[in-house]
Amino acid sequence: MSHAKVWTAMNSWNEEWEKRYSSWVQENYKFDIFSNPASNWYGIATDCADAVYAVRIIFAYENALPVRFTNIENMKTSLTNTLSNWDHLPERQRLREFINHVSHLTSTKTLGYDTYPIKIDRLIFQPGVVFLNPVLTPEEESIVGTRGGHAELVTHLEDNGYIRTLYSTTPMKVRELITTRNPYSWPLSRLGGFRMWKTDAPTPYSSEEQFSMAGWRENISPSRKQIYQWHENIRKILRFRVPTVDERIEVVVESICNLWQGRILSVNTAWNNIQSNGGRCLSAGLMNEYSTHKRDARIREAYGQLNDLTYWKKNNYPNEEGTDGSIRDAKEILLRCRVMTGVSATNAWELFLKMIDGHLNSDAVWSPAVRWGEVSSQRGVRCR
Repeated sequence: MSHAKVWTAMNSWNEEWEKRYSSWVQENYKFDIFSNPASNWYGIATDCADAVYAVRIIFAYENALPVRFTNIENMKTSLTNTLSNWDHLPERQRLREFINHVSHLTSTKTLGYDTYPIKIDRLIFQPGVVFLNPVLTPEEESIVGTRGGHAELVTHLEDNGYIRTLYSTTPMKVRELITTRNPYSWPLSRLGGFRMWKTDAPTPYSSEEQFSMAGWRENISPSRKQIYQWHENIRKILRFRVPTVDERIEVVVESICNLWQGRILSVNTAWNNIQSNGGRCLSAGLMNEYSTHKRDARIREAYGQLNDLTYWKKNNYPNEEGTDGSIRDAKEILLRCRVMTGVSATNAWELFLKMIDGHLNSDAVWSPAVRWGEVSSQRGVRCR
């Protein structure tokens, strides 16, 4: 056990191992991989970048492959499976300590340096590909108006070109992962986009063509239309058939439903932690993490996208009866999305009405009843 590596690499990355990694991700990377007590990897805390790193580490460990990641403290590739920091521990515990160590010393910034952008091609694009929107520098943030910072892992590619991804979110904790087929961002810099891991093997799939699609430009804050067009260009290359308008609507409604489920977790976790703290507010950083300003903005964007689709459907299928080309045409499918907030049982249509009426509250200082619009802030409870 003296000076033990986290694990010993007996194999080397090559095209065949990357294909096996892709198959492993599709078969094993499920929403509850870190949250199900029956999982071998139960209890691993993640945010979005952590989950992407953890999956690569787990596969590499199980198959005696090396890993080498960039340390955000010095931007050197010093995070490797050869570290002996935990040589007093059994191998499985060393592995978990290593995953936690990597989580604390990497981010979406380092992920941009540990991966490379790929050619958009159906033969190349596969489960295990990373979608990255890297965190920006303060200078870039002042130009763009947003900080960026998000990562997802591709788990499935549909015949109509839609890409299913799985991701974690902030704050770092043990959680069920979130799935979506409806991207809400494009890469804010060339360190983002759809990418594969760097290894010692050649990178024949490297290409920056995605940064010339749909008028993409670095360091701008894109509109909903620009984001849609960029991803649609990629879907057009990857698909075998054109998706129907109803399939497009289904994708957006699915994402709306998933976003509401994620909001439930954020709201409840915030208030439970406040109650455990004697009703006192948490640190400013945690209160910001548990607030849902960005999530609620994304939900509003998704409803806007749904409204655009129903308008498009009305104009292209004018003989459909009972439609008016607005989001009201999607009322029935939104009603089927049940949302159990813990305060009341509701659905994605009723929550849409509350949102546009300004009854939902994003600020984590308030109790769930206020944040879900059941009572006003004048009558509600807040942390002190």
